[in-house]
Amino acid sequence: MTTLEAVDGFERSVLAANAPLAGLFESSAVAGAARMRELAARTTFPSWPGATSASKLRAAAHEAETFAILDEYAAAAQELLRPADVERWQALVVDAQRRAGRGVLTDELGCSTVGASLLRDRLGWRPFRSPQRSRIRCECGYAADGVLPKVLCDECEELLLRRWVAEERRLLRGMPAYAEEVALVIERTAEKQAKVFQTPGDDLYSEAFGQRKAGGRRLAKLGRTHRVELERLDLRRWSSFIAPFTSAARPSVKTTVAKVGRRGLGAAAITELVLCADEVSNRLSARILAERTGARRK
Repeated sequence: MTTLEAVDGFERSVLAANAPLAGLFESSAVAGAARMRELAARTTFPSWPGATSASKLRAAAHEAETFAILDEYAAAAQELLRPADVERWQALVVDAQRRAGRGVLTDELGCSTVGASLLRDRLGWRPFRSPQRSRIRCECGYAADGVLPKVLCDECEELLLRRWVAEERRLLRGMPAYAEEVALVIERTAEKQAKVFQTPGDDLYSEAFGQRKAGGRRLAKLGRTHRVELERLDLRRWSSFIAPFTSAARPSVKTTVAKVGRRGLGAAAITELVLCADEVSNRLSARILAERTGARRK
């Protein structure tokens, strides 16, 4: 028996002996499945320029919705569980995550409670069992132990950014009108950043950073306009992604988060534009190098 199977087995035994919890589990699974069907039709909303592939976008969106469902289940299950069962479950989860080298995923189960592993399976999210997710090519140790290193490796940095953007999209899907306004800010910021690299200059990267900061200010202004609506949102998980970027390997990611991270929803998307800038900058550098090499050969 694997450690995750031990978690599942323990959950089944508790659910079998606790009828109210079993009822909550089943209703959460049914409601969660309906939410996943709705998500499948709206994964790309709100739409804005980004650096994430369609497949990774879908996976990150599924993960974010799963976490929200597990979090709501845990809040409702709290009064139905014995403390001893919760403690035993937490110990099994920690051991399973440690043995699987998936410490970076502790927010998925570690923030929920007994029944979360089986509920996650019912929702179709199986990070430990899926071959394509069996390993993260981590070089900083964060994926294995969940301890934030001095400097994140590129793999973990991009994973955290995808998660942050996915949680941002999840929150915005519940506010369609506001989401459209945020998307417009992102689109215009991306356009202005792209224009920076179309004009010759010695400090294009700083100019691009300036456009991202300006985008952050526009988001802050938008947030003040919708302050009452935003006060009703639970931004705890969205906010939790900000601090880890103090260990970002890319200086541009670190500085962008420092400037726009507190500007409100849309900040994750603005930060993702760093990756778009990197891609454009790399293409531009390669073209200039090729032109210079060709000139020397002549």
